[in-house]
Amino acid sequence: MNRSQHHEIYYYLRLNRRVDEQLTSLYRQGKVVGGVYSGLGQEAISVGTAYALEKQDLIGPVIRNVGALLIRGYRPRDLFLQYMAKKDGPTGGRDANTHFGDVARGVIAPISMLGETVPLMAGIALGAKLRKEKRVAVTYVGDGATSTGPCHEGMNLAAVLKLPLLIIAENNGWAYSTPTSKQMAIGYCGTRQGLRHSCEHCGWQ
Repeated sequence: MNRSQHHEIYYYLRLNRRVDEQLTSLYRQGKVVGGVYSGLGQEAISVGTAYALEKQDLIGPVIRNVGALLIRGYRPRDLFLQYMAKKDGPTGGRDANTHFGDVARGVIAPISMLGETVPLMAGIALGAKLRKEKRVAVTYVGDGATSTGPCHEGMNLAAVLKLPLLIIAENNGWAYSTPTSKQMAIGYCGTRQGLRHSCEHCGWQ
């Protein structure tokens, strides 16, 4: 990448951070309808992956991927209006947080249930493959979503059919309030030492 691209990525990283901070402020003021699911500290995941895509590629951001929406042309104002359920927001006040999309921008609206966006994006990738279109589909999951059946079914389908699907797992060690150690039998803990390690915190050998 050249210097201009580095600056552009940095701009979106800072913008993502400021939008998240402002949404938190609006929530504390009681102006947000529903909840705010911040991607604070995870901005580079959304911004970096979305920035690397081509225009024809399709992306399915979920609740913590504000950066991906900004890369695809949504303005901070769009997000604030959406979170406050205003009629000028992307869904006209009919839905909350980041539950919106625009196929013309290559943005597929997320499904609320954890993991359900994975088979959806697998289907989109299958459609692209059958039409011989040169495009990829991308979506994100948290560690909580990886414990769901639809997530595994979507990943398996994509693997078996060799679909152009990229799944980004944002593993922060928690599914809402449930730690990874209570979700899965693999040896992982919040110390970020990886899956196979000897750890005094979780006792994994």
